[in-house]
Amino acid sequence: MSSQEIQKVITLSNGQKMPAFGLGSSRVQSVEEVTNLIRKALDVGYRHIDTAQMYENEQFIGAALKTIFGEGKYKREDIFLVTKQASIKGVSCLEIMKEQLQKLQVDYVDLLLIHVPLAAPSDDYQQWNHKPVHQIWAEFEEIHSLGLAKGLGVSNFNCQMIIDLLAYCKIKPLVNQIELHVFNQQKNLVEFLKKVNIYPVAFSPMAKYNEVVKNETLNQIAQKQNASVAQVMIAFMYHQDVVVIPRTAKIERLQHNFDAQKLQFSEEDIQTLRNLNSNTRVVNYYSYPALFKGIPFYE
Repeated sequence: MSSQEIQKVITLSNGQKMPAFGLGSSRVQSVEEVTNLIRKALDVGYRHIDTAQMYENEQFIGAALKTIFGEGKYKREDIFLVTKQASIKGVSCLEIMKEQLQKLQVDYVDLLLIHVPLAAPSDDYQQWNHKPVHQIWAEFEEIHSLGLAKGLGVSNFNCQMIIDLLAYCKIKPLVNQIELHVFNQQKNLVEFLKKVNIYPVAFSPMAKYNEVVKNETLNQIAQKQNASVAQVMIAFMYHQDVVVIPRTAKIERLQHNFDAQKLQFSEEDIQTLRNLNSNTRVVNYYSYPALFKGIPFYE
């Protein structure tokens, strides 16, 4: 089975085609590093690249894509490119979008997301620095109307945030990118998103891998599958009918992660993996104190 044969594509509510398996990105050290990574990812079969203003890597990805497109094997239309913006008061979303496109060296992104509907407040909570979602969304809709983003979405939104947005938006969000893995399955939220035609996208599908790699249950299933724990975790979320975007900066992990799509689980193993859910998050106000300032954002 080739990479192209196992690459599933889902149709978003506006008709856009989104590859169900993507490459999550992080801060990088050099253009050469990210160019080699993306080139290899495309050769493996990845067609979905996820980035964000907050990751401070858009200029590296843009330089890499320019080089790769210049080589002639791939073109802009082959890539489903997603980026995100922070929600900072007093900042123009359109101007930020123009800066992002300049860094990415493209004319448009396929999806633009609100990254987190919060910017760090003052330590005493007397100064709130985030732009309200209704203001951001109106600006995002302008960006969409200009053709700079083919679709719009959100990230780190809970059910109430989605309900509120749906009450006034003119253009519906297409996705909600949230933390999903065997230890944080968010079953009710995922089911709700599907009911309102907002596709769940799983970030951190491997959780804190270094902390869970010795988990006995995961290892038992990995041995049965002749696979790694990482592949089991990725495959579990992939088979929950969500988009997964595992992150790696290691070229040698690209094929390994991508091949997780091939795994098939028995109903017994699926239930065993579902039973691992403990509502344990990788991203929380303990792990990002500068952003959340102790605010119990996910509670």
